[in-house]
Amino acid sequence: MDLYKIISQLREEEFNEIHSTFTANKADKSAAFLRIIRENPESPDRQFLNEFDITASAFYVLKSRLNQKIETFLLNRLGDPNLHIMRRVLNVNDLVFNNPREISVAALRRLEKELVKFDFPYGLMIIYKELQNLHSFDDNYQLYRSKYNEQVAYALAMDKAVDLVVAFFRSFDDYYLGRKDKDLNDMVRTMEKIDNLNNMYDSHRLYIFKCIIHLFAKLFIEIPDTIRCELEETEEMFDKSFEILGEYKDDTFYLNINILFNFLRFVYYENNQIRDKAKIYFEILDYKIDELLTRYHFNANTSLFLFYKLRYHLRTNTVEQMSRDVDSYVSQIEVEPYRTSFYVNYNRFLAHSYFASKQYRKTARVLYALRNEVNLRKYVHVELEVKFFLALTYVVMQDFDLANQLILSLQRQLRKDSMSRYEGNGKPLLKVLSTALGGKPNTRERNLRKYIDQFNEGNKGRYAFLKELDLEAIFLKEENILSIA
Repeated sequence: MDLYKIISQLREEEFNEIHSTFTANKADKSAAFLRIIRENPESPDRQFLNEFDITASAFYVLKSRLNQKIETFLLNRLGDPNLHIMRRVLNVNDLVFNNPREISVAALRRLEKELVKFDFPYGLMIIYKELQNLHSFDDNYQLYRSKYNEQVAYALAMDKAVDLVVAFFRSFDDYYLGRKDKDLNDMVRTMEKIDNLNNMYDSHRLYIFKCIIHLFAKLFIEIPDTIRCELEETEEMFDKSFEILGEYKDDTFYLNINILFNFLRFVYYENNQIRDKAKIYFEILDYKIDELLTRYHFNANTSLFLFYKLRYHLRTNTVEQMSRDVDSYVSQIEVEPYRTSFYVNYNRFLAHSYFASKQYRKTARVLYALRNEVNLRKYVHVELEVKFFLALTYVVMQDFDLANQLILSLQRQLRKDSMSRYEGNGKPLLKVLSTALGGKPNTRERNLRKYIDQFNEGNKGRYAFLKELDLEAIFLKEENILSIA
């Protein structure tokens, strides 16, 4: 594990708890090293060795013990209201070997009822195996053997369901970045598979897995009519899902995916322009941007919330508030580049927020750095969007050389046969940029208006990009025409 990164990500109260443990045990050097890592995560080793006279081997031992302490702390932090049930499951051997048969059977059947409600097949496998053994010489042996086999199959189905959810979001990320038919088809097949799996069992967990995939698909992709499964009504899925989440509110699994369903509910209301309800969920999620960007929600692309936030502030004319949010906390969030879609969306959002507040140099720096830090060549759609956004920014900055370089690169890219899908929006936007950069003064405004209209008309559907930018406001307002001229 990355010890330094974990220490820097600990909450203040967690850090203080670990630090106080070291000081209470008079482990002064460990406490000091912990503090140095927290304050200087870039080069803590050098600073510690400069401050303390310690050999290399002793320093190695100290780091090893600190690592173990952090691991133990993180493990002990795990809590679960249903942990008592798990302990009982793990202690069934003690129950069976130290009690009369009838007492053991009665206790196991009581535990069975709790586990059925908990929908925990792995525990039920243990219970049914013990009940099967206790009934080896009567008619119930076959009953519990059958129930054990059912739970084995159900446990495999649960594992398969999790695999399908993760696979769906992996395909969505690839589709979102590249807009390829293959990734869309993979998502559709996953929708069919999770539906079949859900239909095989009466399980609230499997239903939740199905809803995660189907709701996300309904909100973010165009589902073809050829899909081979029944699509439940969106409101009906939401109602059933929130009913399950409410009934099992102490279940840590459901507790931790609440934020994902809040995100989906928000998107549904926002897409359908139910503004009053959307605002309630927006305010809940706006305080949890860090969690949306850095926590695990089956890898669902919750980074998309950033663009809803952007549109909200543009629509409500509260760009200054967005800028304050970016400066005070959003820009401090550490988004890992290994999750390409999240990293790209995070940096695009920063660029849009800077652009909206007319900080064009910051916009250009973010987009330029993004192109250098992430290889976007295999993701044609997002590569095109980032290049166009950067070129547009250079045009607004009147950096003619850099703007021309990107415009020429985009022209070459759009000439390829595979780029014909961007005929309706890519080529008109190139004309907008070229005209703004060097069009004849007496016809510039008329041509800009014509090409912007063409772009707006063609910038629809799967291959649309830069929908957050108002080209008319950028290029056709009188003060902008004069400044770019």
